[in-house]
Amino acid sequence: MYNEDHKIAFNFSPELDVAFLLELYGEDLQQAELVFESTVQQLRAELQLAENRFHDGDTAGLKKVIHKMKPLFGYIGLNETMQEFASFEAVCAQAATMAEAEGGFHHIRSISLEAIKITENEIKRLKQYNSQYL
Repeated sequence: MYNEDHKIAFNFSPELDVAFLLELYGEDLQQAELVFESTVQQLRAELQLAENRFHDGDTAGLKKVIHKMKPLFGYIGLNETMQEFASFEAVCAQAATMAEAEGGFHHIRSISLEAIKITENEIKRLKQYNSQYL
């Protein structure tokens, strides 16, 4: 995507599903910026809730939070992360105790924090690009 006046291209970061994001947002990078910002806010809130459910030993509650978080990664082009959440959701559904989901939870927490970091960097890039052409 590029600015018509200056022909300056914006390319999503390679760790994101670039083709999917181009299909999703087209040339509306201001919308992408808004969605990325909203998604990071939601991820932070839901991750805290997931941690609370985990520490409370509430596997059913954890599964519900994971289910809510899963599609958020699609909006930011992290489709592989979304698939990992789907797999962990299945683990939660079958876990009789939180101990059975513990290893998976720590992995999910780690990849969530990494996803937030990646998304925050992309937001900075989108803001810089979008602010130059208002």
